[in-house]
Amino acid sequence: MKVTYNYKRVFQHPITLYRIGDVRLPYGIALLRVTVAGIILGIMFLFRDVVNAVGSIMSGLTLVLYIGIPYLLSGFLLKKSFNGKRIHYFMYDFIRYFFGWYLPKKRLANDEEVLYSNTKAITFEKTIILRKEGNAHATSNSDQDRTQQSDAYEKRGNLGVLPNLSERHSSRELRKVRES
Repeated sequence: MKVTYNYKRVFQHPITLYRIGDVRLPYGIALLRVTVAGIILGIMFLFRDVVNAVGSIMSGLTLVLYIGIPYLLSGFLLKKSFNGKRIHYFMYDFIRYFFGWYLPKKRLANDEEVLYSNTKAITFEKTIILRKEGNAHATSNSDQDRTQQSDAYEKRGNLGVLPNLSERHSSRELRKVRES
């Protein structure tokens, strides 16, 4: 009997750096954690006035902030999953969606892009219908009002289809209708 092996743990194991150039590290550092910490450090440099203001409260705290926050925050972000994905896969998909679909305002229908959705919608102009009314030689039974009215309930009894039950009839009248 063949035994299958689950490679999930092997493929999820991060790329680990044990040596940088000629320098040998005492323990391995995950490349993904270094990358995420570098991005966080870059964001902190963009807002360095705020970080320096917090660090100036106590002397020597600035260096701890610039090293500790990226290290701890990168560890937290790598353990957390976003929509069932790790942070780097989620950010890659989010950036593709944001710049590929959201900003261009593309529309989808049945998982396909709707073409020509940016064109102006078709509008219909109101048309005026001019009707000639009947002249003096028109027949007298023509309907000048041009509104259709239903008279099915009035003629139903005369057609012999069904009795008009909307009105109250005595049981004798109903028997006569049924027998005829």
